[in-house]
Amino acid sequence: MDKTKYVLKIGGSLFFDENLNLRQSQIEKFTQVLKKSQIVGAVVVGGGKLARTYINAARSLNSDEADCDSFGIGVSRLNSKLLISALKERAFPEPITTVKEARVNSLWGRIIVAGGFIPGQSTTSVTFEIAESIGASNVLILTNVDGIYDKDPGKFADAKKIDEITIKDLEELIYGQGGSDQSAAGEYRILDAVSFQIMKRSNLNVRLMGGEDITGLERILIKEDPNAKIGTTILRK
Repeated sequence: MDKTKYVLKIGGSLFFDENLNLRQSQIEKFTQVLKKSQIVGAVVVGGGKLARTYINAARSLNSDEADCDSFGIGVSRLNSKLLISALKERAFPEPITTVKEARVNSLWGRIIVAGGFIPGQSTTSVTFEIAESIGASNVLILTNVDGIYDKDPGKFADAKKIDEITIKDLEELIYGQGGSDQSAAGEYRILDAVSFQIMKRSNLNVRLMGGEDITGLERILIKEDPNAKIGTTILRK
């Protein structure tokens, strides 16, 4: 396992504003960091609010959940294609769609980029699968919040950010706030059940952090400071 190699998950919420307009300047910021870094092996991009808009429309038109999921996968792959276009020769030229493609295409020495893989699977669990398959040791999950909180910071003013949390405690925190149903297309929590299982079996170092301000990302990926106190570190024990 390569102790320096990182796999990034960029939440789709970072690609669009509230009105579903593409945030081109933010995408360009990510691109500049990725071009300068020598330790990124792969990036996975989520579908975000645009994917959920399509999913909700499909659901209202009586599509089944597998079909709804396909809309989310399509949007995430479109987002990943846009990032590839911005990265140019720094990235493998097409989004990967399987773990096998991750293994093979990573040998080219370019950043591999992906969206969703299959219905029923989150892009977060795709991120962990790719990290395992290419021998990466670190996963960064970028969202529109700066870490994990003890409750939803968008709803509770007294929510407190957690700097470190074990896998077990995080699982209890998430599933203790509303059950463990992850089956609906477009359903989003910080981590889904499959992601937890992969974390438990792997030796991945996982950090969840904000992606709005990229200074933290620069510190980790360009200055290569893995001990930076940024976001929330998920501990194995």
